[in-house]
Amino acid sequence: MPITSRLRRGASCPPRSAAVFAAIALCFSAVLAAMPAAAETRAPVYPEGKVILYNFQNTGKAIEYGYYSYIIPDSITTELKRSKRYEVRSFPVIFEYVEPSAPEEVKKNRIRLLADRGKEFSVDFVVTGSYYVENRTIFIKTQIFDVHEQKIMDIHETSEELGAMLLVIIDRLSEKINTELQKSVAVKVAKTASSPYAPFYNALSGFSFGASTGLVSIHGPWGDIYDKTTSASLYIAYDLAASDSAKNVPVLRDMAVSLHYDYMSAETGDTGQPIRSIFTLRSFSLNGTYLYRMESFFALTAGAGAGLAISLVEIPGADVNGPPEILDSRRSYDPCLNLSAGARFIFSQIEFGAGLAYHRIFYADRGMDYTLTYFSVGYRL
Repeated sequence: MPITSRLRRGASCPPRSAAVFAAIALCFSAVLAAMPAAAETRAPVYPEGKVILYNFQNTGKAIEYGYYSYIIPDSITTELKRSKRYEVRSFPVIFEYVEPSAPEEVKKNRIRLLADRGKEFSVDFVVTGSYYVENRTIFIKTQIFDVHEQKIMDIHETSEELGAMLLVIIDRLSEKINTELQKSVAVKVAKTASSPYAPFYNALSGFSFGASTGLVSIHGPWGDIYDKTTSASLYIAYDLAASDSAKNVPVLRDMAVSLHYDYMSAETGDTGQPIRSIFTLRSFSLNGTYLYRMESFFALTAGAGAGLAISLVEIPGADVNGPPEILDSRRSYDPCLNLSAGARFIFSQIEFGAGLAYHRIFYADRGMDYTLTYFSVGYRL
């Protein structure tokens, strides 16, 4: 049968391919093992907390002062960075200010949303606010969300005439924010010191795991033999944005590495082959993915990976009173390559993905090409 002869030559080299796979798995294991170790041995530059600030909301009617929306958080960011106590980032996104008198349901929804943003960026505090200008006087309200305590702290309203005095008001506001942050940091440090599981939890930050399924379409001569089928996959991934050594490096901070296990099985079915055969493929691959983060909860993805494919072709006999006897089988160990493009959605700690992937199995005589339309669900630690 042609299909078995194609795999026969590949089967003669399992030791070499197995060694390649073992080397890949060892490298990936070393990377995963090094991440927590590096986190333990590396002295943090900003030991007291991580903070993100969003643009302030203009709640007034004077739209000509809209530029204060980013001037205020940028100035606060600069002042906080100067203290060398925090790692601070600002985002050009406006969060609607929630008044302390707002209904409880509104407050709960806001806490849930801020908690998602805090966990996504692995920060301790989220700073938001609002302002309005009236009679040449600016009024500023600020809120600090403590990600760990799940509570919102309000800074007293601050006001001052526009002009050079605005620098004074921002300095005073930054000082108030710094005071509130220090109070929360003290509570966090005390709780962390009393928790024996904190180092283990911190080491797992940035990891995610999940599963995917998809529709497989086999191309070329292999597609003439086997019908379309489905595929299943398990994965574990690490987002480099959670790594202290990579999060400030352009491009690298938008990368993720993952280890995949893929499985699929196909039969000759209605392809007109004179002899029925069953094809089973298991593959292990190390993958790198680039995430183009369009929103905090949404990213476009592009990835590539390589690894080891373990193929098995079996020729079953007739079905007589039970499972058929396997008349012949061939197993092959070969390198494989995959490319993918898709999108990823994150809701709280649940991540959903969908896209299209291309796979190539490098058999000794004639390779196999197939495309996969997939959907995935994962959990982010």
